Amino acid sequence: MVIKMDKEISKYLSKKNKNNLNNNKNKKNILVSFFNKILISFILAITCLIIMKNNNEFKKFIEKNVFHDNISFAYINNIYNKYFGKVLPSLQIEEVTPVFNEKLEYKNVNKYFDGYKLEVSNSYLVPIIESGLVVYSGNMENYGNVVIIEGIDGVDIWYGNINNINVKLYDYVNKGEFLGEVTDNSLYLVFEKNKEYLKFEDYIKD
Repeated sequence: MVIKMDKEISKYLSKKNKNNLNNNKNKKNILVSFFNKILISFILAITCLIIMKNNNEFKKFIEKNVFHDNISFAYINNIYNKYFGKVLPSLQIEEVTPVFNEKLEYKNVNKYFDGYKLEVSNSYLVPIIESGLVVYSGNMENYGNVVIIEGIDGVDIWYGNINNINVKLYDYVNKGEFLGEVTDNSLYLVFEKNKEYLKFEDYIKD
């Protein structure tokens, strides 16, 4: 009986040591992969700068598409993920349900300049309509305080008349999360893609 118990304990310890070795190996692989991706990004950036310095045509191309036109962070993110994977590999982390996870609610909607004016409740807490990257936060004529989020689908959504803003520039935000609250009872929305304004009813589905 004692011999059998010793064998079971030995088997358990052997399995435990093997799991620890595998975990350490996985952690090491994750770190190596992460630093390799940073190194590749750095090399690509340096290469582009060198080419720009020595090639005027390439420099003009970069200036036009990056500095003059509206660069699509969603497109760059999709390309990067396709060829290099996510910046940080997925880890097994317990999923936490967000405290605020709402859908857009409004009483009425009317055309307003390049977008739409939604009638909402006073001090309405605005949810993010689509996950994406915050590319602008500031004041705009006719719209008040504005936050622009470039969605993962490439659509820029402008949220106007926003107060108590809960996001910062270049934050990645998720659909349903809390963006901010309206100053009164009006929320301005503009939907833009490739410099064209989209119809409210084509994008928002009740």
